[in-house]
Amino acid sequence: ISIIDGKSGKECKMMGLKSIWNAYFAGCCNGLALFQTSGPSCIVVNPLSKKSIQTIYGPFWGGQSCGFFFHPVAKEYRILNVERVEIDEYEYQIYLFGAKKWRKIANPYFSRRPTHYRNKPDKEIIDGNPAIVNDALHWCMNEIIMVFDIIKEEFSVRPAPLQDKSYYRMRNLYVKDDQLCFCRLRHGEPLMDIWILEDYENWSWVRKYVVNLDWDMNKYPVETSCGSNLWIMGNIRVISIRNNELVLFWKRRGIFSYHLEFNTIEKLHLRKSKMDDIIDTYYDWTCGFEAYNETTSG
Repeated sequence: ISIIDGKSGKECKMMGLKSIWNAYFAGCCNGLALFQTSGPSCIVVNPLSKKSIQTIYGPFWGGQSCGFFFHPVAKEYRILNVERVEIDEYEYQIYLFGAKKWRKIANPYFSRRPTHYRNKPDKEIIDGNPAIVNDALHWCMNEIIMVFDIIKEEFSVRPAPLQDKSYYRMRNLYVKDDQLCFCRLRHGEPLMDIWILEDYENWSWVRKYVVNLDWDMNKYPVETSCGSNLWIMGNIRVISIRNNELVLFWKRRGIFSYHLEFNTIEKLHLRKSKMDDIIDTYYDWTCGFEAYNETTSG
């Protein structure tokens, strides 16, 4: 199994995708990965076959991909692109795989774009991996959630489950059993809260799980070069949440399967890639490509 999440042409080459050099990971949908080059162009890749499926050129006016999804009515894949036109105004375009062309969305202008910050407070990064549920794309942006209705092609903003100014090591959206899921890891606490949007229409959230990440360091050791405990807790990423299984990537520690009902931990036996040796303290690893090949299931 290849777990793909990140940006870097160099890492793409390590997958065997030698045709993608100056490219970064821009999103994924139904097992397909989208890479964007500086062309500008986008390349759709099947990671299992390591082959390029389609190359999309443009949009030639610029911008950046912020969503790759399957349209439930048109029955085709589409790419959402965002471009800044004014200080607080952005224009959105969409690529139609059937017609093989770009066009502006029905309501093309919005006052926000889906971004998050990594490492440096002033370093904005476009979030190309929205949580897709209820025919809509969802991006977590601090205290708000930005929503794009796939059918109506309209944007809206909804509140995140928690409205506080605390600093978080991790805060992001996922999908669990066709429900929107919000995960957060507060700074200085080894506890991950998992909230479930149980009523989408009324936007009603419930904190359903609290995962204790204060694990036995002897049983699940971390490389000694990792530094302080704060650094260790700041390098956790959720890979997926499916049924009652939470899959975590913990840098310099491994990939783990955590059972949310029984609170049991299983370390997946994987063959490590070269990425942990490439990524250092100053690299924005959470936006970088992390790939591990599974050799056994334990």
